[in-house]
Amino acid sequence: MQCFRCDQPAVQECPRCGALYCDDHGDALCERCMDPASAMPSYRVYRGSLAALMIGSIFAVWLLVRPGGEADQDGPPAALAAVLPTATPTTRPARPAGTSTPASTSTAPAGSPTPAASTATPRLTAAPATATASAERSHTVKTGDTLYGIADQYRGSTDLQTFLERIYSANGLRENSLLSLGDVVKLP
Repeated sequence: MQCFRCDQPAVQECPRCGALYCDDHGDALCERCMDPASAMPSYRVYRGSLAALMIGSIFAVWLLVRPGGEADQDGPPAALAAVLPTATPTTRPARPAGTSTPASTSTAPAGSPTPAASTATPRLTAAPATATASAERSHTVKTGDTLYGIADQYRGSTDLQTFLERIYSANGLRENSLLSLGDVVKLP
């Protein structure tokens, strides 16, 4: 038995391709298998990848043409229905007419009028006759407050944009001004 490259006697057999080689034409593998230009996967890797590709293709075709055993073909399968988010809005229980909503439970500053209980959105009513004209209204900024929201809350029957401009001028603010927690906003 001689080397696949030369006439010297073969010392080892290549574990990858099975070729016989001498010490000059290989070490752990033969020279042909170690050459990057001719590197090919072994027949086991090649056949295994072909088998995996064929099994995957069959599974994909089965998913596309499987019989529709479920009632809802437009929605996700029953196994995924509990995991995937739904697009339907959740309904909140109706509140009795006399209770207030969480949005209207905010406390008004001392000396300012209280919101009307019959309206859906909290709005301030006219100032009581006992209040003096010199008493200024103000609002302390809490988490989630915006100038737009504050103006909408206190504007009464005034146009929202007009009331917002009055807040800007009373506080020396601009449209891009930022509010911080605890800031006191003067209300016109």
